[in-house]
Amino acid sequence: MAPKLNTVDEVIDDIIAEMPLDDRVRTANLDEDGIAVAQLALGKYLRYLIENQSEDVNEKLLKDCIKQSGNETLDEDEAALYILKELWNRLRETHRLRAVK
Repeated sequence: MAPKLNTVDEVIDDIIAEMPLDDRVRTANLDEDGIAVAQLALGKYLRYLIENQSEDVNEKLLKDCIKQSGNETLDEDEAALYILKELWNRLRETHRLRAVK
């Protein structure tokens, strides 16, 4: 049984835990236009996570997306894109390649 993912942060933590390190680094180093590529790959996994949860959990997740994004008209597709952008932002903070002196 899949864990209950009620918040954006829980979903992002779950995705990061499942991603191999090289995928995390590659995603972190994408430019903003590259998120469309990530959306193709991660979007399928995200839909799988969401579809294997109860309606109640999905409603809580959508409400959390609306709360965090500030967009009251957010639908499920836009929520998935919001989650992917937040995932990208978090990975940019933790897995970005940097020059070492």
